[in-house]
Amino acid sequence: MEQLRSLDSKATGKATMLAIIIGVIGALLLGVGMCCTMVWQGRWFVPGILVGIIGIVIVAIAYPVYNKTLKTEREKIAPEVLRLTEELLK
Repeated sequence: MEQLRSLDSKATGKATMLAIIIGVIGALLLGVGMCCTMVWQGRWFVPGILVGIIGIVIVAIAYPVYNKTLKTEREKIAPEVLRLTEELLK
């Protein structure tokens, strides 16, 4: 059981880390866009809106990337999981 938990945590950990990195980058871009529109209202207003929209899109992509990465990683470890479960059933 320990090996099964370890395999699952490796797959989940990689997917979580990737999603967090993407989400943080998107949130930072959203913050820069908000800063541009609110603080430097003159010539940075329209570019700030565009940067903010890009940040929102990147944040929205984080969850599908998590799901895709988790699915891919679990497919990679599936043969090992099946082998370990067969050992447990014996």
